[in-house]
Amino acid sequence: MITYATDTSKWEDWQRGYRLGVILILPPPDVSRNVDSLRARYDPRSAAWCPAHISLSDPLCCEMSPALAGEIRGVLADVRPFELHYDRLCASARHPGVAYRITPREPIERLKQLLHGTSGFADEAHRRRDIAPHMTVAEFISIEESLQLCARLQETAPVGSFLCDGLAYMVPDGSFRFQRRLTFPLGDSA
Repeated sequence: MITYATDTSKWEDWQRGYRLGVILILPPPDVSRNVDSLRARYDPRSAAWCPAHISLSDPLCCEMSPALAGEIRGVLADVRPFELHYDRLCASARHPGVAYRITPREPIERLKQLLHGTSGFADEAHRRRDIAPHMTVAEFISIEESLQLCARLQETAPVGSFLCDGLAYMVPDGSFRFQRRLTFPLGDSA
């Protein structure tokens, strides 16, 4: 049985929408260690909340049930594992944050569409649904700090690729620290 935070009074307003969790792509431990090291150094606040990840779903609009988990497994059954690349840090003069671009975009967009077609998500699209795939290094910094940090790390930040063969259902605890509650394998990786 999955438990959810009951006292969210110390959470910020935007955090409350995540109480029922989200589905993310978590990189394997060797990639995570490198990216989490950067996150802990340059944005310890968000690093403490959730490990390195690629956002995939909107926050769930209902609790995860065995029926919903089965529905999600069903829509993922025909999705074959695929390779993802994180090869360049980017920052914007319009929005704060430094992140790795994630390519290719198409399989991630397909996963988003499949997941959001299940009963676990509201009919109304979350405002972040159309953001390009990325893996955040720092987000709670200013635009100026973002641009400087991106330039400073451009030549030294690790790059690479990994096989995406499953998705993680992550739920925040009372301290807004996300924990993996379920793993959804892709296609023949089950």
